[in-house]
Formats: sequence, structure tokens, C-alpha cells
Amino acid sequence: MSAPCIATLPVALALPAVPSHGIFEQVQALLAREQLRAAHVRQLEALLEACSGG
Repeated sequence: MSAPCIATLPVALALPAVPSHGIFEQVQALLAREQLRAAHVRQLEALLEACSGG
């Protein structure tokens, strides 16, 4: 079932800063950034899929 296309894109989430020290903290921040980015991409893809009806 298709949905009407939206006029505005959802706002991207603010990504956590990557600390300049501490490898463990850096890895945690980078993984969190990647998970947030991936979730935003999935949201955009779902909107496009619904808009195209497909």
C-alpha cells in the first residue's frame, strides 16, 4: 500500500562527538555514530519505499 509522499525530510540525528583520547571511548562513540546513521538511512529508505508504492 502506498502512502503520500512527504514534503520535508526527517531531521538527521545529532551524532555523538568522538573523544580525542581513550581508544575504548573512541570505539564506543564511533559505533554509536554508525548505528544512528544506519537507523536514519533505514528511515529514509522506508519513506522512499512508501512514496514509490513499492
